[in-house]
Amino acid sequence: MANAVSGVAVSEECVRAFQELRAGRAHRFVVYKMDDAVQRVVVDKVGGRDAGFDDLTAALPTADCRYAVYDLDFTIGDATAKGADGEAPRSKIFFISWSPASAEVKSKMIYASSNEGFKKELDGTQIDVQATDPSELTLDILKDHAT
Repeated sequence: MANAVSGVAVSEECVRAFQELRAGRAHRFVVYKMDDAVQRVVVDKVGGRDAGFDDLTAALPTADCRYAVYDLDFTIGDATAKGADGEAPRSKIFFISWSPASAEVKSKMIYASSNEGFKKELDGTQIDVQATDPSELTLDILKDHAT
């Protein structure tokens, strides 16, 4: 389906990869990009369940925009948690808009205008993060948003 604002469509592969991450917990992250004709969003890279946050940041280009989803596992203190440590496991799915300062203006505009429509296709993201620089996308920042 085409995004009414930017005219960019979302491939079925994008939704399928997200559902595999969300429901099947098959992936740690999925990175999405515009295809070469800038007609639709497609899957760029997929990080397996054993991938780490550094693998995600390495998959993001330094001079072009991307969307990504990342499944963060963490624990929180919980008096009702089972176990002696009192920690309860949690998971949050982040939608990341990556728009580095060095990206072309046209690319930034297309990604920005397609952002909301694409997010709606990925039903189940919980927290949005926008980053223009690696310092704005760290594991500590995600953990701060999650707790």
